[in-house]
Amino acid sequence: MLAVVAASALAGCAPRLYHWGQYEDSLHTRVTDTSPEGRQKAFRMLEQTIQEAEQARQRVPPGVYADYGYLLYRGNRHDEAVLYLRKEAELYPEAKPLMDAVISRIEQKQTKP
Repeated sequence: MLAVVAASALAGCAPRLYHWGQYEDSLHTRVTDTSPEGRQKAFRMLEQTIQEAEQARQRVPPGVYADYGYLLYRGNRHDEAVLYLRKEAELYPEAKPLMDAVISRIEQKQTKP
């Protein structure tokens, strides 16, 4: 019994691996409010989540940079989108093949007249 109590106490002191911030809320907002205002609200939540994580020197969770990059792309901010997709690939090497493919498609679209 004492071991369970000690383990529980220590688990509460463990550092959090990721800073999730408002990521879940941003996903929910995009699904439930597809208006331009809803998309903008979701974008701001993701932006804030990234800023908070970086300022606190915590890891940005898997998929957050990619999701943010996608929203930047949808907003015709292609250069910034590529930057965040590359951040996702650097932080999570398992995502690199997908991020490289997406970046390649963005770059192809930019070079077409």
